[in-house]
Amino acid sequence: MGIVEKAPKKIVWRAIEYYKQNKVLEVYENGKDCYSAIVAGSGKTKYDVFIDVKHPKKCTCTCPFAKENDVICKHMVATFFSVKPDYIADFEEDEWRYSEDKNYRWQKDKERLKAFARKMSKEELVDELAECWLELEAHRRRDI
Repeated sequence: MGIVEKAPKKIVWRAIEYYKQNKVLEVYENGKDCYSAIVAGSGKTKYDVFIDVKHPKKCTCTCPFAKENDVICKHMVATFFSVKPDYIADFEEDEWRYSEDKNYRWQKDKERLKAFARKMSKEELVDELAECWLELEAHRRRDI
């Protein structure tokens, strides 16, 4: 699994923005599939980044997020995109396909549930709706 696959999607999208905004200021090849970079942060801070394309666990960044959480950060992914820019289009295409599939599945499930609901009595529907609302309320409270 590579750097992009190990990073949360939110991080990858931010890294694409960083790449497109030219925040990867300098990149140096340190050997086969290893790179060092200087990446501008969201403020005036610059971060030192090291990526090993073959071994993502060896990647490092001096930003607080990466140091405190020992994870792949947007600076690492932006550095990766600066040396492998074709991966951006691949990622965006995969995300678009997933979104289309998700919408299709949503519509199919909705139609299936509507057909099921049409067979229920009014009392059964009201009871089922009340149960759903209670579960939704409980779920929202857990997320707070």
